[in-house]
Amino acid sequence: MPIGLAVAVAGAAGALARYLLDFYAGDHMEPHHQVYVTFAINVAGSLLLGLLIGMHPPGNVRVVLGVGFLGAFTTFSTLMGQMYHAFSGDKYAHGLMLPLGSVTLGVLALWVGVAIGRTTIFA
Repeated sequence: MPIGLAVAVAGAAGALARYLLDFYAGDHMEPHHQVYVTFAINVAGSLLLGLLIGMHPPGNVRVVLGVGFLGAFTTFSTLMGQMYHAFSGDKYAHGLMLPLGSVTLGVLALWVGVAIGRTTIFA
């Protein structure tokens, strides 16, 4: 399978995973609480990207999973849209939690993932 097609298929899988998490988790929440789903997805995606980096898979695997699946799974545009709605609805704490928390915990999760990926379990 050509690499571009593999990235596209992985991207479709990542987008579907994102949609299903939003749909099922969001179905049980107030609309302004869906920011927590985005927050959790961003941190989980960072952890998974860290694992991927730490494990040093072959280049094509890294591209397919990192760019394809995780690129579609953790979307910056969703973050921006939910920030807009939070600030527009006077939910300032939610609006600030998304960028500050996602970046802070996302970076931490990435480093944890790299450390785990470099262990002998995955080597």
